[in-house]
Formats: sequence, C-alpha cells, structure tokens
Amino acid sequence: MIDPTSMSRELITDFPVTAALIDLNHHLSDIGYHTLFSRAEGVLHGKVEIDEEYRASTKCSVYTVESHVTFLKEVLEGETVSISFQMLDLSNKAAHVLMTLSNGAGDVCAYHECMLLHVKKTPDGPKPYPFGRYQLANLVHVYTKDKELPRPKKAGTRIAIRRQTTAESAEG
Repeated sequence: MIDPTSMSRELITDFPVTAALIDLNHHLSDIGYHTLFSRAEGVLHGKVEIDEEYRASTKCSVYTVESHVTFLKEVLEGETVSISFQMLDLSNKAAHVLMTLSNGAGDVCAYHECMLLHVKKTPDGPKPYPFGRYQLANLVHVYTKDKELPRPKKAGTRIAIRRQTTAESAEG
C-alpha cells in the first residue's frame, strides 16, 4: 500500500515541448495538452497500483469519462512543463481529479479536470465496477490528504458564454 504523505504529486516533470506538439499559433496545441494530460493520468494510475498486472489479472481498467481543460497561459516550443494532481472527490468506482500544468517558471498554464471511472471489461463492453481493494485503499489514502487542501478556484467550472447583465452594462 502507498504512503500518501511521501508520494509525490508530480506526474510529469520538466517535459520538453517539441515542435510535434505545437499548433499553427506557435504554441502548445489542444491535442498537445490532451496528450500530456492523458500521459499524466497513466502515471497516476501507476502510483495507485492500477498497472498492467492489475489490468491483466482483473480485466479492469480506468476510463476517462469526462474531462475539461482550462487554458490560462500559452506554452511555447522549447519550454518545459510539469503536471501535478489533486484528488477532489472519490467513490468506490470513480475519482474526480484536477491536474495542473505548469511551465518551468512555475506559472500555472492549464488545468485538466477529469472524471475517472473504474470499469470491468465484459463481452458486452466495459461496465462500471468497484476498484480493487488495495487500489481503493490507495485512493482513499490520497483523497484523505487531498480533501484537507483548499479547493482550487478553477475546479468545477462549466463551459458557458458569460454575459453582462443590464446593470453591469450600465456601470461601464
């Protein structure tokens, strides 16, 4: 079982942003962000012992069933980025996680909020299924520490066009 007090919250550190991840605007592309966050999810799975052996022996895995990226600051080719995480909520079948992508200067450049669902692969397709005993215990240890942390302001935001009210328009 893991010790959450000694476990690093870093999932990816000092990852170089190469030309392959850059878009037409000369900064990290949408697919680049999603690729990096997807890799970070894989590292998180390994930290809580949802690894290849577990997946093969249980026919269970973790799927991302919902995600939302908030872009805060552009990342340019040649920069390095790091991704850390905070667990926002947990059930016996799902984890709500917020990942933070920071540049080499420590500036937060993006958030990735995701819902991870533990599933069992069946002949009829994947079905929600409780985490394995040890994996859930690992997640509970992490969540117990994380729920003491302040909830990031960007967590739980929704996509919407924010319109000014009539009173706000009159104020200027």
